[in-house]
Amino acid sequence: MQRALSRRGFLKAAAMTSGAAALAACVAPAPGADGGESEAAMAPVEIQWWSFPLGLPGDILPHGTWEQEKADEYSDMTEGVTISYQAVGWDSIVKVQTSIASGNPPHTVLRASVDGIIQALQSDVAVEIELPQEFQDDLPAGWYEGMHFRGKNYMVPFYTLANGMALNLDIVAEAGVDHLLPQAPERTWNFDDYLTMMQACTFERDDGSQVWGAVFSAAETNPFFYWPDQVLSWNWGTDTVELRDGEWVCKLAEEEGIAWLQWLQDLYFVHGVIPNPNGLSASRWDYFFQKSLLGGIGPSIGWSQRPGVEVDPDTLVVTDTERDIRWIFVQPPTNPGVPHSLYWGGPMLDVNSIVYRAGGANEIGPSIDFALWLSNRENQKWIAQYLLPARVSAVEGVTNPMLEWHYEHYIPFGRQRASAHGGRARETVEQLELVHQKIFLPVPPEEAVQDFCTTIANLEWYV
Repeated sequence: MQRALSRRGFLKAAAMTSGAAALAACVAPAPGADGGESEAAMAPVEIQWWSFPLGLPGDILPHGTWEQEKADEYSDMTEGVTISYQAVGWDSIVKVQTSIASGNPPHTVLRASVDGIIQALQSDVAVEIELPQEFQDDLPAGWYEGMHFRGKNYMVPFYTLANGMALNLDIVAEAGVDHLLPQAPERTWNFDDYLTMMQACTFERDDGSQVWGAVFSAAETNPFFYWPDQVLSWNWGTDTVELRDGEWVCKLAEEEGIAWLQWLQDLYFVHGVIPNPNGLSASRWDYFFQKSLLGGIGPSIGWSQRPGVEVDPDTLVVTDTERDIRWIFVQPPTNPGVPHSLYWGGPMLDVNSIVYRAGGANEIGPSIDFALWLSNRENQKWIAQYLLPARVSAVEGVTNPMLEWHYEHYIPFGRQRASAHGGRARETVEQLELVHQKIFLPVPPEEAVQDFCTTIANLEWYV
C-alpha cells in the first residue's frame, strides 16, 4: 500500500511537468483554471488505450498480456484515472485508421507511426507533445529531432524497431560455404555475394526435402508485410515512390527500379533459388523454422531473447534449442555506392505512442502522462529483456553483447519509411503486391509497373 501511495504522489507531481507542460502551448485552460481545480479537472477519466503486437515472445507473453498488466497497474495507482485496454492485431489497421479519420480515436495508440500523425492532423485530433528534457536527453543522438513532423512532435518513443537479416548457419555449413558469410563485426555484404550464397544454399537433401536460398511472396495476408522486400530495394538503389520538386513520382518505373524488379524476377526464372512466389506452401518464416530456408529480412532482437534460445557472447551465434537451429544476424546486402539501410525503421515508425484528442480537453493531460509513464525507465528496463528500448539508460549496466551489437550496427541505419509516402502507405504497398504478382507470371518489369505508376499518379497525396 505504501508503494502505491508513493507512486500516486509521484505521478501527481509529474503531471505538473509532463502532460501539463506538453500541453501548455496548444490547449486552452480548463474552466476555473485561474482559481482552484475545476470540476472537469477533478472528474474521473477513462483513457482508451489500443496497442498493436509488440513482438514479445508469444509463448510466454501473448499479445496484450503485459499491456493489460500495465493498464491495471496504472489504474490502481493513479487516482481518478482508469486505463481501458484493447489489444488490436495487424488486421485492425483499417479499424484504427477509420477511428482517427472519423474523429473518434482512442486516447492513445501504441505502435503508431507518422501515418497516424498525418491522419490526426487531417481529422483535427492531433496532440502536440514536448517530451520532458530528461527524456529527450535519454534518447539516441538525433532521435527526438527525427520524431518531429513539420517541426513538431506528436509521439512518445517506446522502443526501437531494428528488424534485421538472419541466416541459418546449419544450412550454410551443410552447403560448405561458411567462407561466404558476411564478416564480423559489421557483417556487411553486396548483392553479388548474397546471390552466390543463395545459389550455394539452394539444393535438395538426400531425403528429398528442398532447401531454398530465399523466399519472396506475391500474396501476403497483409500488404505491409512487403517491407523486407522494400528494404532490399532501397539497398539496391531504388524505391517505390519519391517526393521530387513537390510532386510524387513513380520510382519503380525508372532505370534502377526496373533493374531491381528484373533481379527479383531472375531469382526464380533464371537462378532458381526461390520457390514460386505465386504458389508458396507456407510463409517465409515457416520455411525457415522447417529448416528449408537460408534466411531473410524480418527478425528482431526479440528472436534472440526468448526462452529456449542461447546466444554465444563472443560470436553472437544464436542457438534455438527448441527448434534445433543455429542462426546469426547480418546486414542486408547493399550495392556499391548506395546508402545502406537496415530496416523499415527510424524514429517515426510504429514504435511509439501517439496521443489523440479524444473526449474532453481534461483527458489529454492524463493521456500524455500515461504514455510517458509507459516509457519510464522502469518499464524500459523490462522491455530490454526482449526488445530494443528507446531510452539509452535502459541498457546501462546491462551486459548483453547482442544489445550492444544492435545499438552499434543496426540502430544507426534505420530508414524512415513512413515519411516517404505522404500518408498513402497502404495504397502503395497494395499496388506493390500487384507488381510482384505480375513479375512472377512472368510479365516484363516495364509492363508490370504500369498500373502501379498510374495509381500513384492519381492518388491525392499529403505533402
